[in-house]
Amino acid sequence: MKVRLANKFDLTYFIGLVRKVHHDEEIGLFKVELEDDYLNRLFVSIINGAGIVIIVEDDNKPIGMLAGVIAPSIWSSKVLIMNEILWYVEEEYRNARAGYLLLKQYKESCDEMIKNKRITYHTITTVKSMFDTNLTRFGYNKVGETWINEEG
Repeated sequence: MKVRLANKFDLTYFIGLVRKVHHDEEIGLFKVELEDDYLNRLFVSIINGAGIVIIVEDDNKPIGMLAGVIAPSIWSSKVLIMNEILWYVEEEYRNARAGYLLLKQYKESCDEMIKNKRITYHTITTVKSMFDTNLTRFGYNKVGETWINEEG
């Protein structure tokens, strides 16, 4: 397995994976109408500096992705945070090293951005039981959980 930064040729994989995640019952049915044009602009923006997209491959075939975007803190525009928005590994590769390799590269990239004063800190969110949720060994401290209410 190898990990690399995404490039413009990964757009189709990015859009396909976003669509899969948003329609996969394992993760949760998000009531969001996805727009390919918007996802295209989002991806281009992220790979051009608004965040990071990391791909893990097996035999030169993408099997997972971790993406994050940089945004100011809700409390201060001077505090920039890398927020993970998508961390997904194909089910058949989840007990291998794919998820670990993505997280390791994400953390290393974010740590470098902190060192260069590009961001102040970075976050990661886990979804249901897809990954080992004890991330303290990577230096993360749990400060909350995200709950979704789909009623209404």
